[in-house]
Amino acid sequence: MSEPGEPPPRKSYRSLAGLVASSALAIVGLFVLPVFQAVGLAFRPAFWLVLGIEAIALAGVVISILTLHRERTLE
Repeated sequence: MSEPGEPPPRKSYRSLAGLVASSALAIVGLFVLPVFQAVGLAFRPAFWLVLGIEAIALAGVVISILTLHRERTLE
């Protein structure tokens, strides 16, 4: 924990942008299954595509959260 007089750690804007982008990708992935089926894919291949999209979004969210408060140094 930080001391009461210590300023809060700076947030990485790149991590925030990645978090927003990954969250948006996850939301789009929730609604894209009917689109894939309308294009002509059967349910199972469309489901695996959506699962892949959601896995990529999950990885993006996890990486963004883990790097959100990383301190930058010139070293």
